[in-house]
Amino acid sequence: MIDLFFTPAGIPEDLDRNRPVLIVDIFRASTTIAAALAAGAREVLIAGSRAEAAHLKSLRGGNVLLAGERDGVKIEGYDLGNSPMEMTSELLAGHTVIFDSTNGTKLARQFESFEDVAFGSMVSLSASVAFAAQSSLDPLIACAGRLGNFSGEDALAAGFLVSRLRRERTEMNDAALFALRLVERSGDSWREWAADSYHGRYLRSIGYAADIDFYLTTDRYDFVPIKQDGKFVRGA
Repeated sequence: MIDLFFTPAGIPEDLDRNRPVLIVDIFRASTTIAAALAAGAREVLIAGSRAEAAHLKSLRGGNVLLAGERDGVKIEGYDLGNSPMEMTSELLAGHTVIFDSTNGTKLARQFESFEDVAFGSMVSLSASVAFAAQSSLDPLIACAGRLGNFSGEDALAAGFLVSRLRRERTEMNDAALFALRLVERSGDSWREWAADSYHGRYLRSIGYAADIDFYLTTDRYDFVPIKQDGKFVRGA
């Protein structure tokens, strides 16, 4: 069984905590965290607020960068925002990144008690599928959405994950089935559909149009960010 949840509010509290989880927030946390690790960041820690980010930074000592946004805009006093374009090796190599975003990090917190958690994305599509498929347990796919609401771009990305995972598991819940049908219906226009989502239009309106092609480039990376000892690092 593949279980997909389109919004954080729809995720039951009684799930088996041994199941592998893919968090999907392609505009932007899933993509940006992968970009940070690809640029040479040692690890990414998740923070739920500015106060927590500052506390984590005080515990880690040197070589720490704060990255994150509220409503798409870099948080005042942070080193970086939430754009993958900012994640360069010149800035990030050898550093710890403390990451704080509007949607993706909040969803990650819902899965703190789960062992096998990764940030799934289009830029790490094949690696995301491999992460979920390696477990004998049924995968969970959780979409971050936007401010608790359904997001079309996350649903499309989830549909691509489902389309590949179903080779191993034929049963799926209704959300997974409908995400799969969405991908099939969009065909070669899926990038345009994703870019025309509310979140895509909003990012363009605040000056991040160039990022959208980055988010929608399939298999830019050959790894997926996985949780290890409470932080996210490069996985296989």
